[in-house]
Amino acid sequence: MRERLVVDASAALAILRQEPDGERIRSALASPSIAELHVPTHFWLEVVNVLGREAGRPGVAVAERVRELDELGLVTDAVDRPLVMLALDAMARYGLTAYDAAYLALAIALDADILTLDASLAAAAGDRDALGTRGRGRASEGRAAYASPEPIAAWAGFGSYLAKLRAETLEVGR
Repeated sequence: MRERLVVDASAALAILRQEPDGERIRSALASPSIAELHVPTHFWLEVVNVLGREAGRPGVAVAERVRELDELGLVTDAVDRPLVMLALDAMARYGLTAYDAAYLALAIALDADILTLDASLAAAAGDRDALGTRGRGRASEGRAAYASPEPIAAWAGFGSYLAKLRAETLEVGR
């Protein structure tokens, strides 16, 4: 396992909602080889959206859950222009939603693993899938309707631009 771990909302929600996979997620988070836990900025909105939509959950209870996650020491990383371009590449390659593709892009930029219960994201993550299941038997948002059969690097005129942005992003992640 790599030293850095990108945590997606499905993993965090499994803990907060005491889902069956919550203990596996807690174990992965407690691994002694993990030095840093990272999330993209939209992670917090995803978590609040799911918790806030649950019937009868008042705002104070949602705020308490956010505080609980904050105590994990998650580092929030901005989804800037270079990361958006890496996410666009992941969307095109794997048919991920923009949100899930941002998790993968962040993991690539940071040379990190991904902790997720989303089957599509885990499959796209390949050897970066911290649970090692490559997406077998887990929930998924489904393929994005805007998926392209080609990665963005194959699109005319974008190859060198993407390479430049990838280099900038990787430099920032060091």
